[in-house]
Amino acid sequence: MRDLAGATVILTRAVADNAPLEAVLRARGAAVLELPCVAVRPLADDRVLRRALADLSSTDALVVTSRAGIDAVVRALAGAPLPTSLAVVGPATAAAARRAGLVPSFVASRPDGATLGRELPLPRGVVLLARSDRAGDELPAILRQRGASLREVVAYRTETPTGRDLSAARALLADGEAIACFASASAVDGFIELVGDDLAAVVRPVAFGPKTAARIRARLRREPVVAASPGPRAVARAIARALGEVANGARR
Repeated sequence: MRDLAGATVILTRAVADNAPLEAVLRARGAAVLELPCVAVRPLADDRVLRRALADLSSTDALVVTSRAGIDAVVRALAGAPLPTSLAVVGPATAAAARRAGLVPSFVASRPDGATLGRELPLPRGVVLLARSDRAGDELPAILRQRGASLREVVAYRTETPTGRDLSAARALLADGEAIACFASASAVDGFIELVGDDLAAVVRPVAFGPKTAARIRARLRREPVVAASPGPRAVARAIARALGEVANGARR
């Protein structure tokens, strides 16, 4: 099936995160333009994170929502064992944890913060939430509503990349039929910062989930196509819907 033939899709995640989706898109005939809009930076000083991890006990739980978070925790542990159970947002984060020698005791049934917040078995002690400095407030809000004793700690920093050649992306956007995929609110913000408000406003956005969709509506003032799940095939189906809407708009 090559239902995406002739389309060029902008992928806004880090290049290393795009491989499964890129393979599906190319198999269905699409061209791919990689425009990373989020860069992860380790903390210059991780003493607060190290202390927070050291203070955990067997009655607590550590919650990590990304592979970058796992990397940060592993650096902060510096070879020491994790003294508590580990809960993660989805299979990619779980796989990263296992590669690093950490064994998740809980993986959310869907890889999004809201599902993790609703499903997490609350421990008798503290829930330590280790995330980006730009992480949203949905997950902690759900946990607090459920009565969790919550502590939040910054595990890494999220920034907009600089120094990239944007000419191909700007030319594609200027044509007025570009489709871009966004996996996070930070990617939406970074995209606007990189290409500017005017070009960002003409993109046809595809969101990996409802939280990202809300940021798209707020920042781009456009209604995104929302994938049924963050999996590559579900996102490809959402892109096909977006492509159909672009084509229908061109015929009007």
